[in-house]
Amino acid sequence: MKKLILISVLLVAIIPLSAQEDSVFVVQRQKNPYYQPKQLIAPAVLITMGALGFVEKSPVDLVAQKAFKDMNTEWHRTYVDDYLQYAPSAVHPFLGFIPGVRHKHNFRDRFIASATAHALMAGATGAVKYTVRHPRPDSGKRNSYFSGHTATVFTGAELMRIEYGWGYGSAAYAVAAGVAFLRVYNKRHWVGDVLTGAGVGILCANAGYWMLPVWKRWLKITDKPSEAESAGLHRGRDGMPIVVAAPFYDIEDHAAGLTCNIVF
Repeated sequence: MKKLILISVLLVAIIPLSAQEDSVFVVQRQKNPYYQPKQLIAPAVLITMGALGFVEKSPVDLVAQKAFKDMNTEWHRTYVDDYLQYAPSAVHPFLGFIPGVRHKHNFRDRFIASATAHALMAGATGAVKYTVRHPRPDSGKRNSYFSGHTATVFTGAELMRIEYGWGYGSAAYAVAAGVAFLRVYNKRHWVGDVLTGAGVGILCANAGYWMLPVWKRWLKITDKPSEAESAGLHRGRDGMPIVVAAPFYDIEDHAAGLTCNIVF
């Protein structure tokens, strides 16, 4: 119960800070254009459900115990989730370079939002893991709550959804759901761990965009007309680098590769 109270306090501390109109999210005395209260609903629900995993015989606890007992009884271990967790985050900043892919921000803003989101996520994950000290199902090591893999992949998935819409966002969320499932299947985490990890990831992704006006104010960044990002093949109006990539194949040596020239 003490753990549940602690988690609730952490959640309550995060939400009012992001919602205050007079906080750091205000730029030039105007309401942050990126923040909407409804963005807090999914993270709040997921984090609360994950915290219920600490309550004995709660629905989440019962599902967690059944999954641990009945799923993957042979204790097979797959490591694909160790790599898939980074996929949406790796794609997010660069997908906008592909011709025809509609995006909301230039590369600079996408990079800043992603870096901010992942920094917040990493800080929250480390702080809670080593404060709550919940044992893992497979080893008993006390850093199970909450799942860092799940938080990482859901941060990337929500960044994809915000930037590119539900078309690409749905694919990213499918990857995220797969990683969350594998964390439970591999008996590395309890169900509550991945639920909270998903909620924290979504929250931090939104916070990454909430912070964009703040960084622009602090770093004195002035927005310019949106650059033309045609697969990164020419410089945009805001000074984006020229990127020219071309494949090659050597018949004699049976070698293939990709050449890339970048002009800053």
